[in-house]
Amino acid sequence: MSDDLASLRAKIDALDRRIVGLLNQRLGTVAKIGRLKTERGLKSYSKSRTAEILRNLAAANRGPHTKAQLERIYRSVIAASVELQDAQTRRKV
Repeated sequence: MSDDLASLRAKIDALDRRIVGLLNQRLGTVAKIGRLKTERGLKSYSKSRTAEILRNLAAANRGPHTKAQLERIYRSVIAASVELQDAQTRRKV
């Protein structure tokens, strides 16, 4: 039983490393978007874009996360993205 637990935990660790890599790629893209928004004088947060992202995620979700769980996770990801873009804007000023 402990071998199964250890192998499942190792699988989770490997998945977590992949997730971190993907989140870093996402934030790299967010940084590029932030630079474009700064150049164009746009705000870092878009309520309509957030709604679009959440709709897309809900449509793609096949579980076991509920829509509400996935939304909580992604609101945190979006908040980190806005924070990064805001920091870029402050550095430009």
